[in-house]
Amino acid sequence: MFNSLLTNAQRKKLIFFLLLTLLIRTLFSSFVGLIDDEAYHWSWTKELMLSYYDHPGMIAWLESLSTSVLGDTFWGVRLPSFLCYWGTVGLLWKLTFELFNEKSAWLAIFLFLWSPFYGFGGYVASPEAPFIFCWLAATWVFWQGVRPDSKQWTAAKTWIVLGFIMGLGLNSKLIMALIAPGFGIYLLSTPQRKVLLTRWPYYGILIATILCLPIFIWNIEFQWPGFYYQFYDRHTGREFSFNRWLVWLGAQFLFYTPVIFSLFLVILLKGLKKFNFKSLSAPHIQSKFIISLSIPSILMFYPQPLWADYKPHWSGAAHLILLMAACSQLVEWWEEKPKLAKSLLAGILAFYIPLNLMTYGPFLGPWLPQVARSLKPNVKWNSQWDLSNEFFGWQELGDKLLEMQKNYHRDQGLKPFLAALRYETTAQTYWGTLQKTFMLSSPRSHYTVVQKQRQILKGFTGQPALVVTTEKYPSDPRDYAKWDSCEPLEFKTYRSLFKQRELARTFTIWTCQNFQGLVKE
Repeated sequence: MFNSLLTNAQRKKLIFFLLLTLLIRTLFSSFVGLIDDEAYHWSWTKELMLSYYDHPGMIAWLESLSTSVLGDTFWGVRLPSFLCYWGTVGLLWKLTFELFNEKSAWLAIFLFLWSPFYGFGGYVASPEAPFIFCWLAATWVFWQGVRPDSKQWTAAKTWIVLGFIMGLGLNSKLIMALIAPGFGIYLLSTPQRKVLLTRWPYYGILIATILCLPIFIWNIEFQWPGFYYQFYDRHTGREFSFNRWLVWLGAQFLFYTPVIFSLFLVILLKGLKKFNFKSLSAPHIQSKFIISLSIPSILMFYPQPLWADYKPHWSGAAHLILLMAACSQLVEWWEEKPKLAKSLLAGILAFYIPLNLMTYGPFLGPWLPQVARSLKPNVKWNSQWDLSNEFFGWQELGDKLLEMQKNYHRDQGLKPFLAALRYETTAQTYWGTLQKTFMLSSPRSHYTVVQKQRQILKGFTGQPALVVTTEKYPSDPRDYAKWDSCEPLEFKTYRSLFKQRELARTFTIWTCQNFQGLVKE
């Protein structure tokens, strides 16, 4: 047996690095503007509902609490996700320690904190933060109920607590449901299957179902759009494509690094090979636990790109469980095959370091266009090449819109309503102005679902509007709504570095007269 414990000196160094990571994330969250989806979910807090089109209501409910205390600020929006993310870090350390050992636990949280995928997720507010926290909390609680030692929880305690966590998780993201079959797979493959003959698992299911009533009530009111979107739209509508699956595979290597994703596959194959329905003894129990809880999501999302569109992060919760086993394998190899382990860790760092520099470096200032001009003076820089620009400019746009709205109201006696042509632009315009903004284009979002159901836009017939479009999504409001006329005004925002201004965003503000309804509902 290898030495899996750290010295006190090693722990102090790791704790210092952990605190440094916390400081960096705190500074980022304090000064960097909201990304599109952050603004979208924040806008939900202005009209609290039992659920929403894209996701259940948890993220909006939590942000409503934090913004009621901290106001409509970066921290007002981000605090709930920030706390959930660091709660996940603590749970990941504890669960990895209990399943494997201390070295694996520390390695797991640092790979989690700085991976291209999980790392960036820790900076932004999203439904993933409470969902991942609940996913890992459910995993930890289930382990307490099945662990083969004197610390095992009673069935009553395990399943009652699981019921509450599953209910909260499902109110964060419906994908939480995919961990439940994992519980069943594990129990059916061990002598602990007898717990399924007791009343406690079904009490847990009842509690989770009751907590999910807001999701059902909202979907009934709005004719089931959320369920249709999550369980049909996202999984159909495209032809079979092996090339799309290869793109998904490449994204997994990029998101997790080739070394870590390859380790996921190794853990899966090794675990499936020795999986059986009899043994409950160590060392196989940890492998059986990991495989059982991750396999439902793997079976759902690995084949998905063959016949439908996908999001690279959909299997992220299952990969988080595999990450614990991958770290245990790396620690074991470090003791038994140090050259191999060092090569693999070097391979991870070879991706982590440049990807983190490329991801976070541009937020320090607009230095990329200066570097580009020094390398290729004849190439005109496009501000869209710097993705960090998407986090900036919305406050300036908001000030400009409010000024134009005020002036129009003063001169014409009518106050234009605010609108945009995509959910992203609608949300960011809402955030920049802190004034209700309406979406005029036809693609489905929470905005269009509510507007259509409640016939909200009919109340603006005959009124003027200020409609926002961006250089990322250029479009003409006359293609989406009927007006007497629309006049565009270009509005640019800038970022500065060492007193040199660089173009960040180019918006177009359309002043449109006499709204007469949408061209297409």
